[in-house]
Order: sequence, then structure tokens, then C-alpha cells
Amino acid sequence: MQHLKKIAFLITLFSIFFTNLTFATDEKPGRFFEDQPDVTDDYQIHFNYLLAADSEDREMDIKGEMEKILLEANEVMLKATAENKKGDGIARKYKFDYRADGKLDITFIRMDMKHKELTKWANNDIIPFLNKVKGQKNIKKIYYNFADFSNVDGGEAGVGYGTTYLKSRGNGTHERKLLVTLHELLHTQGMGYECVPGVKPGNGHYSTDKPGYMLESGRKIGPVYAHAKEGCPQMMESVYLTPTRNDPYDPYQHACLLNLGKYNHPKLLKKLDKIKKLKDKKIKGNLRYSTSCRYRDWNRAKGGFYIWGVEDNIAAR
Repeated sequence: MQHLKKIAFLITLFSIFFTNLTFATDEKPGRFFEDQPDVTDDYQIHFNYLLAADSEDREMDIKGEMEKILLEANEVMLKATAENKKGDGIARKYKFDYRADGKLDITFIRMDMKHKELTKWANNDIIPFLNKVKGQKNIKKIYYNFADFSNVDGGEAGVGYGTTYLKSRGNGTHERKLLVTLHELLHTQGMGYECVPGVKPGNGHYSTDKPGYMLESGRKIGPVYAHAKEGCPQMMESVYLTPTRNDPYDPYQHACLLNLGKYNHPKLLKKLDKIKKLKDKKIKGNLRYSTSCRYRDWNRAKGGFYIWGVEDNIAAR
């Protein structure tokens, strides 16, 4: 018995040592392990440099590579929004999270799972880790990751959280990282809503036989940004863009709280009615009118629409 206790003690000691050693090697000048104090209480997008437990640290958060891509992304947004023919002619960009020193606030995160342990769609592991372990759950923020490993897709995002997988096939160049990030950021805004001209129901993307741009293969943005459909959200009305329009929409309200507010397009109301009718049953992720709410609590999903941080069934409200 004493022998077993000694072995258990040594294993625990080794585990603590290994954890501290890993953490120590990640500590580098200019690196932050937590979201820094906000300089504004406005809506904003926070960025993480995220690694698996066994990922190589290429220091993209402290060598300036992430900031270079992200600042260029906002320059692309300014040009694309100003040139959108259905828009109001005003150049807009995303509201990024900045530190008090004027630099982008980028958090370094190393997960507790090795790359091979992550599921096929790694966001299903990443997002709960960010929300439950790292405390990244401010509903006035979008948490967006530059994950330095590969995954089945180049990027993946919904309302609340998103990720660009830096080592995925096709993401090797600066331009691809830029465009994938821009495309996925559209999804964090709820786009595309299925009432937007050309968007496939429950998919969030344009139909292959319909013209349109979502910044995934070029530097233009189409009807997801602005259109003439009454009662249908336009991305130029998002709270995450600046200059912000009067009476903007919050994608969290739409996708997570099922509160459409002023938006009453028949396609949206029809899908919302279907969700409400299934309030006591499992509501699948593809039953939606926008991109997915990434706050969904799937552990309670058998009997309604539940999200982290809210006790009651949203679909039963």
C-alpha cells in the first residue's frame, strides 16, 4: 500500500512539474495570458493565439504577424464596404479589442488537449475550453482564434466564437489567412441570414449558382453587407462595425436569444416558428435562420434550446 501511495505521489509531482514547465516555456516578453482591461465597454472582437497542448509555438502573437494580418483585414473591410453598391457609401471596419497602449489585445492560450485528441471540428473542443476554463464569455465580445494547427476546414465560426486554422491545407499564404479570417468574421455577425438574396437556407453561404461575395475568394462583399430586402438584417447594421448605424443589431440577440427585434422577414419568422414548436424536443444545429449560436449548451439540448449562462429554455420563452 505504501508503495502504491509513493508511486501516486511521484506521478502527481511529475504532473505538476510538467504543467509548470510547459507554462514557463510559454512565458515570453510581450505575451499576455488573459484578456487585458478594456479601454471601452463597446462591442468588440477579441483575438487569441491558440495552440494545442503539443503545438509548436511560432510566436505569432508577439512577433507581429497576427496584428499585421488583422489590421490589413480591417483595411480590406473599409474598401469593400465603401464600394458596396447597395450600401450607404460609408467605409466601415470591425471594432477590435485594443490594449491601453494602442496595440491589439491578443491572448495566448494553450489548450489541455493534444492536436490528435481534438474532434474533427475542433471548435467543438476549443469553444467550451475558452468559455468554461479561460472565462472568455463576455456576450458583448466575439472571441476569434488564430489556431496554430490544422483542421478539417480552413476556418469555422458562428455567433460568439470563430477560428482560423493556420496550418490547414490551403492556408499557407498570407493572403489565404487574411481572406479566411475575413470570411469567418462574417459568420460571427450572423451572416448569412437566409433572407439575404442568394443565401442557402440553414447554410449561411451563397448558393453555388448565385452570384455574391463573402470575402472568401476575393476582396469584395456582396448582399450579406447590404441589400433591399425589407425586414432582413444587413451586416452594415451590426453593432460590431464602426461607424455604427442607428438602431444596430446584435447577432447574439438573434442567434442565441432568438430575439429578432425589428426584423420580420417571412423566412426568418417561419424558421423561428419551427424552432418554437420544437421547444420541448432536441433542436438540431442546422435548424436556424442565421449562422449558429456558439453558446449552445448541447448537454441540455435534448429538451429545447439552451445556451451557456442562461438557465431557462430559450425556445419556450
